[in-house]
Amino acid sequence: MSTNDWILLVIAVVVALVVLAVLVWTLRNRRAERRRAEAERLRRSVEENRPGVEQRTASAERTEAEARRAAAEAEAKAAEAERLRARSEDERRTAEAARAELDERRRRAEELDPRSAERADRGDHRGESAPGTGGSPTSNSVPGGEGRIGDAGGAGAHRNDQDFRR
Repeated sequence: MSTNDWILLVIAVVVALVVLAVLVWTLRNRRAERRRAEAERLRRSVEENRPGVEQRTASAERTEAEARRAAAEAEAKAAEAERLRARSEDERRTAEAARAELDERRRRAEELDPRSAERADRGDHRGESAPGTGGSPTSNSVPGGEGRIGDAGGAGAHRNDQDFRR
């Protein structure tokens, strides 16, 4: 092989290496450009979808706040219901105590009244309680067990009957 052949061979190898380097560089640039384009497309997509995501986030926060408010209202209503139950129980005990006191007063009045002994001897029971009146001649029964004690002149009461109720 001559010197010219060696020079041509070296030049051919150098040219081949340069071509290969240019080819690799071109492919890398294309790949990098495609990746940059893909990244830009994804960024645009993110920016386009951001308002929708923010709206969904805001909606979720509103729903969460509404759920907290509803839970607080439910808790307040439960507390109110418990307070009303306690108040009802207190009022029921007070009413039962008042009814017992009135029954005791009526019984004591019957013991003290000489006319009640005469009526009992004659079989006159106008001053005694009628069935369904709760044992008191002065009570007007109302469905549900709550009566108005001493309500003279109620439904079915006669004006002359009021004398026995005093």
